[in-house]
Amino acid sequence: MIKKLKPEDDDQRMADAMHMSSQEIWQAGLHAFAKAQEEGGKMFSMQVFEERVLRALSAIGVPTAAEVARLHARVDELSAELAALKAQQGNRPAAH
Repeated sequence: MIKKLKPEDDDQRMADAMHMSSQEIWQAGLHAFAKAQEEGGKMFSMQVFEERVLRALSAIGVPTAAEVARLHARVDELSAELAALKAQQGNRPAAH
């Protein structure tokens, strides 16, 4: 036979379950916060390291990625101009 619980027992079980759930959520949040602090510190250290490396490379004359990209774009422009000039020369009648 099934034993029927008193309403007070149901309320207490519900309160206990909610208490346990809230503690688990709180602990998970603390763990996530601690992990974020740890990772954030690593990210900051990595950023400082990268900035130092970039300054050192700049000091010895190594171009930045942006400078190299601009050079590539300029080479592409000049290649297109050269191809257009060659095409124009190919369309001209030969001089005798």
